[in-house]
Amino acid sequence: MTIRAVTIFLLLFSAATYVYAQNSQVSEKSRADLNGVLSRLEKKMSGIKTLKTGFVQEKELAIFKQKVVLKGTVYIEKPARLAWHVNEPMKYIMVISQDMISQWDEDTNKVQKISLSKNPAFEAAIGQMQEWFSGAYTPLLKEYEIELLKENPASLKFTPRAATFAGNVIKSVTVDFRKDEQYINRIFIEEKSGDTTNLSFVETHLNIPLEDSVWKVNPGAK
Repeated sequence: MTIRAVTIFLLLFSAATYVYAQNSQVSEKSRADLNGVLSRLEKKMSGIKTLKTGFVQEKELAIFKQKVVLKGTVYIEKPARLAWHVNEPMKYIMVISQDMISQWDEDTNKVQKISLSKNPAFEAAIGQMQEWFSGAYTPLLKEYEIELLKENPASLKFTPRAATFAGNVIKSVTVDFRKDEQYINRIFIEEKSGDTTNLSFVETHLNIPLEDSVWKVNPGAK
């Protein structure tokens, strides 16, 4: 798997999971229940300053009838640092710090740097990714309809509106929170193409010191 394939996944993930909206057709009680759950989630996640979590991403490709599995670790340090390390079946690192993205893959052994301020579309996608991990949901109530599948622990289903970018490719996104609701347990993305992505978070540690090496791409890269 190339660096391009992983980057495409990250953009899809951010577009599909960081924006949601209220369904104008739901009852007042349902809307109140939903608002209560969203407020509760924001409050619980607001106390997270650093995070380290393992992940397992299973991508089912409908056309080729095959599954691609990635394993690795995500690191977060609020307000503006995020690192995505893929360890299996290949090595890939993406580090976001302030305005800059640095990424490296073992196939090329090269570091690529992208300035977010010079790439507005990429900046928007990455910004949404950071907001999702930070739990800042309330400002993003325009792009999706949301259904409360389960109240405690929360399980939410996001359906993108037809006029949105995500609406062109995403059928729905289901987000399950872990028991204490301080972090996400699973994200399931169903695309209109028939492809699916199941992203599970494992061995999650909150508010722990993170080593400096987490924020470095391959030191031996060219």
